[in-house]
Amino acid sequence: MSKQIPARMHASLWAIVICCLLVACNKGWLNEYSGSYKADTTGKVIDIIYLESNSSEWAQNSILGYRVYEGGQVVPMEEGPFLTGGTGIPGSQNAGSFNSDHEVRLTNDKRFLLAVNSGDNTISVFSIQSDGTLKLTPGSPISSGGETPVSIDIWQQYVIVLNKSNHPVLPTYSAPNYSVFTLKGDGSLVFVSKFELRNGISPGQVLVSRSGAFVYGSNTWGFDYSPPAERLNIFSIGNNGTFTAGPAAPSFDSNLPGALGLYESSDQHVLYVAFPFSAQFSFYDINKNDGSLTHAGDATARPGCSRFCTNRSKHSLFTANTIDNSVSLFDITDAHSPRKTGELSLKETGPAYAGYFGQYTTSQCVSLATSSNDQYLYVVSQHGNPDTTIGNYNYLHVLHIVEGNFQEQDEPLQLPVANKFRPRGLAVLGR
Repeated sequence: MSKQIPARMHASLWAIVICCLLVACNKGWLNEYSGSYKADTTGKVIDIIYLESNSSEWAQNSILGYRVYEGGQVVPMEEGPFLTGGTGIPGSQNAGSFNSDHEVRLTNDKRFLLAVNSGDNTISVFSIQSDGTLKLTPGSPISSGGETPVSIDIWQQYVIVLNKSNHPVLPTYSAPNYSVFTLKGDGSLVFVSKFELRNGISPGQVLVSRSGAFVYGSNTWGFDYSPPAERLNIFSIGNNGTFTAGPAAPSFDSNLPGALGLYESSDQHVLYVAFPFSAQFSFYDINKNDGSLTHAGDATARPGCSRFCTNRSKHSLFTANTIDNSVSLFDITDAHSPRKTGELSLKETGPAYAGYFGQYTTSQCVSLATSSNDQYLYVVSQHGNPDTTIGNYNYLHVLHIVEGNFQEQDEPLQLPVANKFRPRGLAVLGR
């Protein structure tokens, strides 16, 4: 004899079925790293994007990986995220702690990916597998040689790590420094040397010159010290991996606070320097004999001009304008005459709030890189607003570059990173 199902149970069962169907349709509700659904992808993969979650939970910092298809569609790698074994830094209104660039770096031969762990003073090295997945190399993570590592660059067989010594919530006990390591064939690192800086200047980026054996470093704080700290340091680097102090940097406009982003036009020997608390960047001629700089001019982007990247031809310069979450584009075919050809406010900026230098958008762009085919600009924006009750504004944007300008055709991808953390860093591996 069959059993009758009560009417109320029928209603409950139908409610469950309907809910399941709604969830299945609403793909955006799911954590895209869970692999719970397959995106509709067409064409081949052109790039793999790597960025850092910067999670400050113990040993939970990670690299997020995304595959980019020919049409510009970005799909999370189901194999990720890839734990660094280290720890990031927590969100804070200590602005200097988050003024950094090149936190994630591919080696020149594209065999390894390096990343900073600013919260526990370590760096991690991953070997890149044939499918783009990552595997920690022997000994990773290892000590960065200082406190609060934030930026990485590479010269010959040497990895240079900039230690900022500016943790957002914990005291630091050592001066900022540049620590140099030898990168071995298996991806392991061996410490070589260290060069210490003045306390309290909160350096933000290290850049190896292509015009000679020189290294440049930007300093975010110290501009209001007595005497003022240099906004830029110049070094020479020897074949043994040791730093030597180079010529003094040129004098800077006293109305411009600290420096951050650096980019070199290596074929024209010009260095660009961004000032993250203003709308301006400056450019300097590089002396190929000693690395000294001569001021050659200035240009204006938008508030918070903080970081740079270029396309593969090196004729287009993009600036991340952090304060208002926008991007500017300059034609630098003539490196001495940057010509603005476009600018764009990114989507999902969030409400404005009062910051150190005026009104800031909640979402703030901090890392950018072009695609391997120069058709797209990838931008990471982090949730900078101390109010975490207003939603999550950690995003990855994909901008289409068209005829010397750009546009954001699609909605940005919300990163699977809680808004109490500030994701950052961007490395692009062409396929």
